[in-house]
Amino acid sequence: MPKVEDACRQFLSSRRSIMLSTVSPDGELETSALPCVWLNPQELVIWVSELAPHTRNLLAMTRSAEAENAASKNSTGRVSGLLVADEQATPQLFARERISLQLAVESLQSEARAEAITRLREAFGEVMDVLAGLPDFHAFKLRVVGGRYVRGFGAAYAFENSPCEALKGINNA
Repeated sequence: MPKVEDACRQFLSSRRSIMLSTVSPDGELETSALPCVWLNPQELVIWVSELAPHTRNLLAMTRSAEAENAASKNSTGRVSGLLVADEQATPQLFARERISLQLAVESLQSEARAEAITRLREAFGEVMDVLAGLPDFHAFKLRVVGGRYVRGFGAAYAFENSPCEALKGINNA
């Protein structure tokens, strides 16, 4: 399946943003689009403001996980992400190329946070110099647990851990 895996890797490397779905401590869903940078084939980093509901959800989730607080309705410590092809570049939207991700969340502090800022600055430029100095921004690492790559009609593949590796065809049987 090397050709499919190559197509998946090419698509993955072309995405600079992710649609991220989080759950609040009250069980409310929130979906947002945000810039991201891949640290390695299994982990990406995001930089987000407390003004956004998804950031508050991520903070609550990571604090809950740290305190092992089972009161949160999102006790899995996971979120869902989606990387999608541009609509203008997609002839048939029903067969839109995409990668869906199940992600484990970790709040980054100290050296890991500084490394995230460096990687984001490399990817997005000088705007990170401003954003890095704002006190309401946080860095989160998202680790891929599993997901699916959809190349088009009848071309869906599952993976565990690293996107585009060891893809397994999905069928209706």
